[in-house]
Amino acid sequence: MIEWVSKYIGWRNWAVLRFNSVFENIFVIFYIALLLNRNDSVFVAESLIFMVFSIFATTYGYLINDYSDIELDKKHRKPNTFENDAQTKALGVIAIILVLSVLSSLYFWSKPYFLILAGSWFLIATFYSLPPIRLKERGTVGILFVVMAQRLIPILILFSVFEFWNGWNAAILALYVLFRGFSSDLNHQLEDYRKDRQTGTKTFAVSKGYARVRKLFRLSLHVERILLAVILVQLYLNVLITNRILLVFLLITISVYFLSLALHYFKASYDKQERNSNPFDPSAKNLVQFLHHAYPSVALPLALNVILTIEYLPFIVLLLVQILIRQLYSVEIIRQSFVFQILVKLLKVRS
Repeated sequence: MIEWVSKYIGWRNWAVLRFNSVFENIFVIFYIALLLNRNDSVFVAESLIFMVFSIFATTYGYLINDYSDIELDKKHRKPNTFENDAQTKALGVIAIILVLSVLSSLYFWSKPYFLILAGSWFLIATFYSLPPIRLKERGTVGILFVVMAQRLIPILILFSVFEFWNGWNAAILALYVLFRGFSSDLNHQLEDYRKDRQTGTKTFAVSKGYARVRKLFRLSLHVERILLAVILVQLYLNVLITNRILLVFLLITISVYFLSLALHYFKASYDKQERNSNPFDPSAKNLVQFLHHAYPSVALPLALNVILTIEYLPFIVLLLVQILIRQLYSVEIIRQSFVFQILVKLLKVRS
């Protein structure tokens, strides 16, 4: 059983947790809790149930994509979850994960728009890679659908679960998540550009050309950074925190982002390497990686979760979930982080 879970749900070193739209943008859950003053056990319980649902739903999306790409991955010499499995076994695994996704979502069926959004997500996730539709090979249309399936619809489902339709705030959050997904998929297509050209895979990057898509990728990163800045300002202006110490802590958390953003653009004005830095480079431990990944996916949600835990202790359960997902119990991971390395450099300068 453990081996089965590790192979299919723990796909590619637990990518279902690391590249799960809900976990990547988990700060949105805490943003909503703070804005709506949801310090209650129901909110914590719904958050946990929703996380479980997101794990199964994301796993389904990854597995159906791997099933559809078995032959293509062989040509690309890429690993595939089902490369050593019979077709009947592969379909059986996908069916089990789909059933688990449905069962874990039952609690939310009465929520406004949930069934419509979840159904739309299922259709796009299925036919993104499954022939004959295979949206991933339909150029511009394909990339729009994949960003919707992997980022936009999941965040709209999250809004549905917590009944958060707060006009401007919801729109900016959705737009940020949309561009975050757009940047991620453009990067993925740029990485696979040569292989896709060789195999005749008509992705958006192949149809539009490498140079053109790379410029679009850079623009998307700029928009992403600015949108997060707007979100942070909105949070501070609308947050319902009466404790002054916690309010100062929030201000410090937000200030860290703005100082990092200002430093990045200052360095980019004279440093070509900073301008061309790719936040998706796994070896990158720099300002750009911090602005696009470490801050929104780790630092910000942890800070907001700490604030909520101090105001209502049961939020510590969600804090523990974050620590486990990000492996923040590992001394080695903490030591390799950009923030830790910066602190070490500052201490060396002082000494």
